[in-house]
Amino acid sequence: MATASFDRNFVVSDSKSIEQIHKDLEAPRQVKIKKRNYKADSVKGIALLKQQLSNLETC
Repeated sequence: MATASFDRNFVVSDSKSIEQIHKDLEAPRQVKIKKRNYKADSVKGIALLKQQLSNLETC
């Protein structure tokens, strides 16, 4: 993670880019966060680990 902040001035002079920035600011993207089942993930991970360890015994 960066510890420095972004503090730099810049100039946008292209009219097409300026219009696009205005459109983007008026309608920001919606971020959808998936709900995870951590218990199921844990069970699946343990099962895969057991499978890998049992494969090591047979080699």
